[in-house]
Amino acid sequence: MRFDPEDDLRAFQAQVEERTRQSLQFSADLEAMEVTEHAPGGAVTVRINSAGGLADLEFHPEADRVSRQELARLVLETSRRAQARLAERVGEMVRAVYGTDSGTAALINEAYAKRYPGRVEEQERRR
Repeated sequence: MRFDPEDDLRAFQAQVEERTRQSLQFSADLEAMEVTEHAPGGAVTVRINSAGGLADLEFHPEADRVSRQELARLVLETSRRAQARLAERVGEMVRAVYGTDSGTAALINEAYAKRYPGRVEEQERRR
């Protein structure tokens, strides 16, 4: 059996091209990601973009029955829940593309989890 370095080089190049394709697809999917969350009771619906920013805010008829302070609280709480779901979805996507043991996956997951903690983590951080 003859060793051909060109075969190894072609295989390596194919792996690099596939990883590049996956990374570009990941980037496009991440950019397009949005999360919609509804407040308990139905007064508010928020939609956030991939950066965690508010993309849309809707007040439903139930909003007429709560105070402005309660409405503000509902908007913030619902936005935070949407951001926590965003972090979860990004984590799932990152693990699917880069694998669970990837340093890249760990870095991205940590950044999103720190910026948009889940409800329990957020409550503990406030203490």
